[in-house]
Amino acid sequence: MVWGGFSLHHRTPLFHVQGNLTGLRYRDEILRPLAVPTLQQMGPHAVYQDDNARPHRARVVNDFLQQSGVNRMEWPACSPDLNPIENLWDELDRKVRSNHHPLRDVQHLYQLLQAEWQALPQRIFTTLVNSMRTRCVECQNSQGGYTHY
Repeated sequence: MVWGGFSLHHRTPLFHVQGNLTGLRYRDEILRPLAVPTLQQMGPHAVYQDDNARPHRARVVNDFLQQSGVNRMEWPACSPDLNPIENLWDELDRKVRSNHHPLRDVQHLYQLLQAEWQALPQRIFTTLVNSMRTRCVECQNSQGGYTHY
């Protein structure tokens, strides 16, 4: 989905707005400044979860995460998407679309997303975390096939 010239669809992350995401950009714009420091603050048992998107599995990314001491969750290549962050992206998309028109530029979009993220009620996060057992059972029962998540 594209809104005001900016893609908010959960399969097209925000950093695609200004070109293609590469392994180098993922490392330099997402992992190094944001993800790795957050994981380090969480402690030695924190686990990083991403998916099998090509930039996420680039050699430069794998090397960087290994050198940074990041524990990474293995994600099978053809697994159903059980990542609850997708539900949060959808919620953010709906909030930004319904509350803010029009977008001026990428920085404006970034500010709106931050504000809407902060405004998300804790119950959404709790519900998603609590749904993981059911999600996994449903995935197992469908033998890795379609689930309603």
